[in-house]
Amino acid sequence: MTTLDIAFPEIDFAVAEVPDLHAILSEMRARGPVASVCYHGQPAWLILGHKEVTAAFADEAIFPSEAFYTLWAAPTMGRTLQCMGGEEHRAYRALINTAFRPTVMERSIETLFEPIANELIDRFVSNGEAELIEDFTHRYPAKIIARMLGIPVEDDERFLRWALDLINYPWDPEGAMAASRAFTQYLEPLVADRREHPGEDILSELARVEVDGRRLSDEEIYSFVRLLFPAGSDTTFKALGSHFFAILTHPETEAALRADPSQAKPAVAESLRWEGPIALQPRMSGAATQWGGVEIPADSPMLFGITAANRDPSVFPDPNRYDVSRNQRGMLTFGHGEHFCLGSHLARREMEVATNVLLERLPGLRLADPDAVEIVGAVLRGPRTLPVIFD
Repeated sequence: MTTLDIAFPEIDFAVAEVPDLHAILSEMRARGPVASVCYHGQPAWLILGHKEVTAAFADEAIFPSEAFYTLWAAPTMGRTLQCMGGEEHRAYRALINTAFRPTVMERSIETLFEPIANELIDRFVSNGEAELIEDFTHRYPAKIIARMLGIPVEDDERFLRWALDLINYPWDPEGAMAASRAFTQYLEPLVADRREHPGEDILSELARVEVDGRRLSDEEIYSFVRLLFPAGSDTTFKALGSHFFAILTHPETEAALRADPSQAKPAVAESLRWEGPIALQPRMSGAATQWGGVEIPADSPMLFGITAANRDPSVFPDPNRYDVSRNQRGMLTFGHGEHFCLGSHLARREMEVATNVLLERLPGLRLADPDAVEIVGAVLRGPRTLPVIFD
């Protein structure tokens, strides 16, 4: 593949900030459902069409999750759900599913979600202003996951630092490996304690759960937490930032939310479609295939264009418009198929609760300068900063 074959060859989608990502993807999609692009300095295939992305997520034979994550995530996270397929995946997922039932999420609203949101707001509410990313969205999901796991409050900051360093393996292998070792050393005594003295947290649930006579090993618990904490913290905080930008730039939506807190559910769903936290999902092809009319060799780097599919006009009319009343059926923000995101219920409920608590606690909440807010990133995407003022 030559440079001339690559769409927008000046953009490396692994590292570029691409604030105009949606316009670029729309231009590429107009030429066809699959395009070649630059990713980590190498050619990669980007799938843009909703039909083609959905089918790619569902086809573990051609695009096995294991192929990408074994290479790019397993060195720091271990053998997680993303590295499994078939019966192994089914059996492991059955063991950890109990910790993420929707009923568990509902139970956590009053005991965790609302108190943590209020705790963070208490720190800046008297100021009349805040930088919402640093002061709220970055900390809120991390604190929730830490409390759900049973991590001591005093360890929140270093636990979050290790967790976010873990997912930097493709960009900083040495730093990510160091974080993985420190993260595991921290978890070892906690897991041992939960095996002997289980409580009501997720670590205790993982330590004692048994399905068909099988229990999780220590390493399986470590690897799950290595995946859960950074994935839940990083993606949700970016999703929250984009969500608040959306509602604060659409006054009719904000007014509806203040009048009826139940509107948080469709508003969150539309935000996740309109500007999801994972814009392009890296994968690899496990076998040679023809996809969207394009010949793709085996072992090719792939990008599943989630945000392109979520704005495919053949599925979502007037896709660039933020419309809380639209039918979001077909949204691919949490993936599709057997690797559909296990934490989708958690992320949605965190965002819904945060929406209602912030709007209740901060009358007159508004962006300090809407024109200064810039949403950036191609793999992980969200606002750099979100300065707000309130009455």
